[in-house]
Amino acid sequence: MGWFGTGGDTAERELLSSLATVLTGTGQASGCGVYLTGRHVLTCAHVVNDALGRHQLDPSDPGPAPLRLGFRSGTATARCAVWVAPRAPGGGPVTAGTPEWHGDLALLELDGDPPPGVVEQRWLGLRRGQGVRAWYSGRAPESYVDTTVTACGPALFYLDRALATGPGIVPGYSGGPLWSPADEAVVGLVVGKLTGAGYDDRGLAVPWQVAREQLAERLGESAAHRLLPPAAAPADGPYAPAGQEGHRRLAAIIRAELSTAALRGRHARAMADACGLTVLGAEDSGPAPDELAAVLADTPRALAALCESLRPAHPGAADRLAAHGRMLGMPTLLSPEEHGWLVRLLGEPVPGLPLGTAFRAALPDVPLPAGLRLPAAGEHAATVEQDAVPGLIAHLETLHGGPSAAPGVPRVPPLLRLVEYRSAQLRGTRPSAADEHHDWTGRVARRLGIPDPALLEHRADAADWAARATRTPTRPRVAVGLSRYQHPGGSGPGRYLCQVWIDEDGGPPRPAAEQAAEPLPPDAVARHIHAIVAAGGGEALVEFFLDPHDLGLPVEDWDAAEPDDPYGLGFGPEPLGLNHQVVVRLGGELSGVRQAERTGSLRRRWAHRDRIPSLHLDESHREPRQVVAAVKHDQRTARVVVRSPDTAVRHRYAAICLVVGVPVVLWDRETAGPLPVDHFDPVGPDGTHGGLAERVRRYRALVHGDGAKHPVRPALAQEHPDRPAPTVLDLFDPEERPAL
Repeated sequence: MGWFGTGGDTAERELLSSLATVLTGTGQASGCGVYLTGRHVLTCAHVVNDALGRHQLDPSDPGPAPLRLGFRSGTATARCAVWVAPRAPGGGPVTAGTPEWHGDLALLELDGDPPPGVVEQRWLGLRRGQGVRAWYSGRAPESYVDTTVTACGPALFYLDRALATGPGIVPGYSGGPLWSPADEAVVGLVVGKLTGAGYDDRGLAVPWQVAREQLAERLGESAAHRLLPPAAAPADGPYAPAGQEGHRRLAAIIRAELSTAALRGRHARAMADACGLTVLGAEDSGPAPDELAAVLADTPRALAALCESLRPAHPGAADRLAAHGRMLGMPTLLSPEEHGWLVRLLGEPVPGLPLGTAFRAALPDVPLPAGLRLPAAGEHAATVEQDAVPGLIAHLETLHGGPSAAPGVPRVPPLLRLVEYRSAQLRGTRPSAADEHHDWTGRVARRLGIPDPALLEHRADAADWAARATRTPTRPRVAVGLSRYQHPGGSGPGRYLCQVWIDEDGGPPRPAAEQAAEPLPPDAVARHIHAIVAAGGGEALVEFFLDPHDLGLPVEDWDAAEPDDPYGLGFGPEPLGLNHQVVVRLGGELSGVRQAERTGSLRRRWAHRDRIPSLHLDESHREPRQVVAAVKHDQRTARVVVRSPDTAVRHRYAAICLVVGVPVVLWDRETAGPLPVDHFDPVGPDGTHGGLAERVRRYRALVHGDGAKHPVRPALAQEHPDRPAPTVLDLFDPEERPAL
């Protein structure tokens, strides 16, 4: 026996607290169940049937019939909330003696809170060859049975007794948790046993992965996630440094940095207390370096907890242990207390301030793992956000990079940068929560040896971002869906189907009250939009959603002037872009992978719109593949200026850039021939992006006054990733719409 006790003793005691006995009306045990979370207990359907006096394999839903459950610390009543009936592989009822069936699960909901001391369990997938343990429904610790997973079926796994002379699974174990001592996790539910010739009293179990899949089918992924979280959580699972050599090196570092048993003992006790480990060593003793190295390698967050204890008095030892731990493959950044605190902080959704917005601003170049999703602005998916927090933290804990304030200064990890941005995001509406986020980053930074100036640099970045992001928009948005109804020709300039939406507060756009009742010529489209903007106060950002081949339409030059001039003042034409900021956007959605790629690219590049210089496409870019290569060379490029000599080519290249996912594209609609590098200087393409649309509008006003002195004819595309195209209104009967 070593200095540390086996943490399994504590873990098994906690497991037995979650073990429920499902009782009949006369108080006899029908089987077991295991507490999940909240007020939910998982058991087998046939256990519920037995408790209610029904045939064990009755497939009919028992409804809200009351059930009585017994825990070690008290009793509770429950009702069946989800019924997954036992069924034969091909469907239909299960017959006695069948060696394989599906379903046989029941999710029970307690009528009140569980008795005191009942705790949630950690769940992992069941696998072949795993050694597992089960308990009888009487809940006595000594009723355990040790067994081994020997075969895997599509719905049930098969168990054999670990020892030929040991006890086996018998009636009364059904519905109880199947425990993996090595992983200290529940890996499935006991179903029962097979009897008869050739079966040799073989046990049966529903694996975690099958139980979770069947709950997800009935409740949805988010609900199943809350009840049975995904097993793939590397930051909280066992891990090991790089083999025996890694273990030896870690032990050598401990021997050098913590040279006395008393020093090791003092800090190892603090670490054990933080991680829930048992200590058997005497008060004035300490673990051997090899044993401490083994515990650090096998216990999630133990290294961070040890460094947390060492930091105040032995900062050098804490730094060296943390550095070697990262090098040896111990990825968890946070101690147990730091981790629990952060899960609580980030797991509280704030309406209107999604965590995904702070994540994309703080870490625009960090991709999310497959299957992890953070809602963006405009989405109200608090459950999705809550479910994603543990996985997000686990992912970011493995990333130790990040910009450094100066050579030799420890780098601020991406996780701390995210929390700083979240704090800044909450500052205006929830200042106490923002302060708590700051407290968390300050504490973790001190434990990691990061000096205040390095952290404060990121805090200032976050404050600047929040000031820009939370600033009230000065202009409402008018979104215009435009498509050709009639091509220009000998009969006139053509006509267009026009649909208009208004977004006044940054929320979902609403259809304008006045919609065009028929296809309109260009100037009528401009007058229609101008009237809508004027009715709303006279100032707006006008976004035209155009098909890629229509980007050449000079929508900003369409005349919005009223056809009559009752006072004879001679106003003349009034281009739409004279009064309003007019930009174009890509209409419709692309298909499949291209759309998904574009969405991700827009978000990533948009975050860098004021950091990366504009990319200029000139006469050297002769083919579309050269444009794609130039744009994708730096995936952060957010602004492209098209200076190709041919006007038709400029429109085409602008469309390519928008499809690829560049959010801001500037080009000249009319000027023929090569354009000098300084051609667009009057509109400041490299100035702050927030003022670009207004700079272009002001220049259009100069062009209107004297086109000869102001030769640029700017067209501006601007794709805000959090302002998607509105849902299309079908204002015309498709049967009446002529083919184009």
